[in-house]
Amino acid sequence: MLQEGHYVGAVETVGGMLARQARQCPDKTALIHRATRLSFGELHGQSNRFANHLLAIGLQPGDRVGFLVEKTADALVAFLGVAGAGGVFFPIPNHETDAHIQAVLKLTRPFALVVSSKLAARLAGWTLPCAPANVVVLDGGSASGGTAWADVLRSSTPAPPPVELAADQTVYLNMTSGTTGQPKAAITTHANIFWNTVSSVERLRLTGADVHLCMFPVAGHPHELFARPLYLGGTMVLLDRIAPAGIFAAVREHGVTCLMATASIYQSMVQYHELHGGGLGRLTLAESGGMRVSPALARRFSACFGLPLLPVWGSTETAGIALANCPGELFKPGSVGRPCPYYEMRLLDAQGAEVGPDEPGELLVRGPAVCADYLGEAGASERQLRDGWFHTGDLFRRDADGCFFFMGRQSGLIKKAGVKIYPTELEDVLGEHPAIREVAVVGVPDAIHGEVPKAVIVLRPGAVLTAADVLGFGRQHLAPYKLPAIVEFVPELPKTSGGKILYRQLAGGASESAPAAEQ
Repeated sequence: MLQEGHYVGAVETVGGMLARQARQCPDKTALIHRATRLSFGELHGQSNRFANHLLAIGLQPGDRVGFLVEKTADALVAFLGVAGAGGVFFPIPNHETDAHIQAVLKLTRPFALVVSSKLAARLAGWTLPCAPANVVVLDGGSASGGTAWADVLRSSTPAPPPVELAADQTVYLNMTSGTTGQPKAAITTHANIFWNTVSSVERLRLTGADVHLCMFPVAGHPHELFARPLYLGGTMVLLDRIAPAGIFAAVREHGVTCLMATASIYQSMVQYHELHGGGLGRLTLAESGGMRVSPALARRFSACFGLPLLPVWGSTETAGIALANCPGELFKPGSVGRPCPYYEMRLLDAQGAEVGPDEPGELLVRGPAVCADYLGEAGASERQLRDGWFHTGDLFRRDADGCFFFMGRQSGLIKKAGVKIYPTELEDVLGEHPAIREVAVVGVPDAIHGEVPKAVIVLRPGAVLTAADVLGFGRQHLAPYKLPAIVEFVPELPKTSGGKILYRQLAGGASESAPAAEQ
């Protein structure tokens, strides 16, 4: 069933949202990054200058512009400029190899590139599909044969660009990895971003008075740096150094009211608070996306800060969050909440039938924010985007109150001698041990059972634990067949730059086998 919302106005483009705020509150602070402050009027004018520059060098509607950038004010202005010119922006993941990036460039064939000065040297190792003059270097840099950002702003007009944009035009290629390991991209329209923004604003009860601390990496979901405050007329604070002390300082200094981060970042904030203290000032919303929040972490965060940690769920293809806990509603530990407005959800078993309450099923999602197609990887659309439904590959259960609980990826489900084991259940149980800081559970091959659970554990500072201790604790809460057959202790879990656990890297490594009787 489609979750109804309250919005009754016209669908806006990204540039339309900015233009509206520039008319209604031109002098209000829109963007803060270190010493830089831009009002909505200034943000609009600078983005128009870049849009007009792109048009002057020949950009046509639908042409793509790649971004190899750090999280700066210039980068955000450039994002908005591409959108205002009718172009399509996409992030280039700086942490990837040159070979992977070359595959991204071959897939996207960009008309132009926007590059941070600190990252410009990487271009020397690539075959560029665009003219060198179409490379724009941000943050005070210059490039031989390219164009410096300062020259763009100086030479172009701040007048609105002479283009007519429609909400169904593509504005963004949201890069993701295909099943073959080759890059692909969810084709995202202005309307997709708009409806996800309206949905999250309604579900999370955001207002124009909110100040948003923007921490997600640019190469992840760059529109999440600006879409909500752009729609509302709120203020965005870009934080490019993700460390607990810096987060606490930014929250206090700028009067931040809304924070979105991964569970691992909130974990580090809790640890910092327990050692050094520190409050969260005016913060009213702590939203956790990108990875699962354990009940233990949710309790610790609330105990430290007197504020609930609200898990949400979304994906590349849903253009942002589609399930969320709402401030002021009853929070169920382990739940990612209920469907956001304008999204429709189904849970299906392996035969395609609807599952009942508390039964696991694959989540299917549709609605006006869901992307309709992919660029790259032949057959991806047929596998994941069918008849308007996005087949997520994620397993959930839904309780009688309509709350959704993430149970893991279909590909991460462990089948031990044909019996299903959900890694999230083991992670929740073991995560309650007072000596364990973080735990991740994966399936590994086994000659007898086909596959068995492996627990990879990070201990709290000074704690000592053995595999036998872990099994003894788990035995109090889990059926014997669910106990991990292998326990591995590591200093840190491998994670992406955005804080997500890299589960694929956890299957190998030195481990401590559980007692034979438990395997």
